[in-house]
Amino acid sequence: MSLFPMAHAAHADWRVAVREVVQRLRACLAAAWQARRPRLGLVYCTHDYAADAGALLSLLARELPQVSDWAGCSAPGVLAGERAYLRQGALAVMLLDLPAAHYRLYSGLVPLGQMGDEAGFIAEQALVHADGQVPELAELLQELSVRTSGGALVGGVGASQGGGVQFALRAEDFRSQRAGPAAGVLRGGLSGVAWTRAVASAARLAHACRPVSPALAVTAAEGALVTELDGQPALTVLLRALGIAPADGWRSAVEQLRSTFAALAPPGQGLRREALGPLARVQGIVGIDPRQLGIALSAPVEPGAQLIFCRLDAPAARRGLMEVGAALRDALAPELPRPSLASGPACPWTGSAEGEPSCIRGAIYVSSLERGELFGGLDVELRTLSHALGKVPVIGFVAEPPIMQAGLQRLAGVLTVFPEVEEL
Repeated sequence: MSLFPMAHAAHADWRVAVREVVQRLRACLAAAWQARRPRLGLVYCTHDYAADAGALLSLLARELPQVSDWAGCSAPGVLAGERAYLRQGALAVMLLDLPAAHYRLYSGLVPLGQMGDEAGFIAEQALVHADGQVPELAELLQELSVRTSGGALVGGVGASQGGGVQFALRAEDFRSQRAGPAAGVLRGGLSGVAWTRAVASAARLAHACRPVSPALAVTAAEGALVTELDGQPALTVLLRALGIAPADGWRSAVEQLRSTFAALAPPGQGLRREALGPLARVQGIVGIDPRQLGIALSAPVEPGAQLIFCRLDAPAARRGLMEVGAALRDALAPELPRPSLASGPACPWTGSAEGEPSCIRGAIYVSSLERGELFGGLDVELRTLSHALGKVPVIGFVAEPPIMQAGLQRLAGVLTVFPEVEEL
């Protein structure tokens, strides 16, 4: 088994960071346990480098000519191994040797085709880098979802207030005479990478909330306003779940609503063993309607869905991330061997060759800034993930918010892993 080479660096000058990353990647490529034929490069940088994104990507493409495609984005924070970079210039790159026939870059300029458009290529899953300023983002995600056979999207919103960029560059375009100084750098819309089932990835969602109510059926709703739950006034049900008596007044309710959320899920999928289920999507409660005794959420609600009131909870966040990492590791471990690294040189992405790696070649993790605060910092969150998943290369970014399936996921962590597969 070979791991995906990964390297990261931080510096006020983006050129210095790129040179450090390239040097460390070359060291990885020389190690026996690292992938030798990387075709796809994932690059994430903080917004500090966005103004120089074209030059940054061009330098990476020139220094690593064996990489045929590049994808990624800028974001408020970059995640790499057990290190998180916030409020500073930083860069992380992972090189994946996915079979060229089984993945495709897409963007607004080169959209992902409908299933069956390209003979022999059926997208199973797609990594998404999105701009939150796009007004029709929900519709674009839904449209992209139906272009994959499993409807599976993972990723996140890299920029929600403008100023962010996305990367989508094929080396053949970069080397052509048509390529300009900003080749492969995009603003707005969606971009990313889609791959077929042959790539054999697996993804899970980690929540950060503790349920404070049972699963309730949405029996009446109009747009984002929920007026009935289990046939009762929605606001009455919410106040009861929070332990607020009508005599306490609205001020008490408003204070508690600031830390209360609503998780929506398909019927019967809201809770699993007294925790939020994997299909639950956490939404903010943005207001109350005392006249209709309704509650307003941050996204439209369909009658018939399940709704669970919940609150941010640090133990629930840690437990959820540990369970997700362990579940993916344990599900894959029985099928694949674990080679020893003890005889090789130190791996640059870990700084150590002690112990054995898991059967996972690499992972992508997208989290939100709010989650990191529950762990005591994003670095602690990444160490928690490493403890659960094992010492594997992890790359990712801080999203505003993360994306899984066809929706935005508040307060969530989205983990995607790539196990070893037979040569195709």
